[in-house]
Amino acid sequence: MKRSSFHPILAGIAALGLLAGCETPPPGATPDAGDGTTTVVTRGPVAPPVAERVAPLASPGPNKVLAIVDLSDQRLTAVRGFDDGRQPEQYHWVISSGIDRKPTPTGQFYVDFLSPDHVSSIYHVPMPWSVFFNGNIAIHGDPDARMLGQTASNGCVRLHPAQAEIFYKMVEDVGLRNTTIIVRQ
Repeated sequence: MKRSSFHPILAGIAALGLLAGCETPPPGATPDAGDGTTTVVTRGPVAPPVAERVAPLASPGPNKVLAIVDLSDQRLTAVRGFDDGRQPEQYHWVISSGIDRKPTPTGQFYVDFLSPDHVSSIYHVPMPWSVFFNGNIAIHGDPDARMLGQTASNGCVRLHPAQAEIFYKMVEDVGLRNTTIIVRQ
């Protein structure tokens, strides 16, 4: 077992769901009584889940990325267009989105910034390959990945880290303003 610092007041606030943003304690984290730490059970790597076949999207255009986050079935479809005649690159991934009291915002967004090795400022847990949109909401890797396929975050869109890296690099390659993220029910 690995132990990490976790302030008891933050534990109470987190339990009430009062923290803003998408940063949540790591799965399996439980505050210990009175000593100000959290117990985190670590497990081996989790293989990326396989998304069911999804109808292909049209190319978003040359050197553009389109990501469709479908909250109803916990899937993300990402497609990248090329200007050199190559067929569009397309991926379908299983995600975890926001829980009922901290839902993932819906709408159309552009990317605000990228952070390849972001660490949660609240829980000090890794959020690898973060693609931030709508302020403090991100599409990012979830090193634990056990909750993929169901709602689990405080608003973020979680992916397997290997898939998050692919998406991050697609966005980095075409640029922030050439990437559109659509989140729908």
